[in-house]
Amino acid sequence: MKPTWKSRLFILLLFGIASIGMMVFFRFHTKANGSYRLVIKNFKTQQEVLVNNETNSILMIEGPLGITEIHIHQGKVWVSSSPCPDKVCIHMGKIPDNGGFIACLPNRVIIRALLQDK
Repeated sequence: MKPTWKSRLFILLLFGIASIGMMVFFRFHTKANGSYRLVIKNFKTQQEVLVNNETNSILMIEGPLGITEIHIHQGKVWVSSSPCPDKVCIHMGKIPDNGGFIACLPNRVIIRALLQDK
């Protein structure tokens, strides 16, 4: 049985609502908690960084295309420079404002925020 356009639209709508709900929850939870763990994976390794309102640093993460530059400033994390062709990772915004995830797929760098355990 082939799915109809209505069922596909309904599934897409549910997925959108769930995604927005997770982003809103994450945003308010990290603001209340004040800190979170940042997991940065490249094609070789994984590292974790504790981020809070006092964290200020610049990380240079190696990928197959070159260096991806990640800025951490006052609890916000973003990609400021990347060798990827389309620069989608730069336009993804800042963690935690964007829901806690940035990916540079061509350079195989993934940045993900995880909630701190209480």
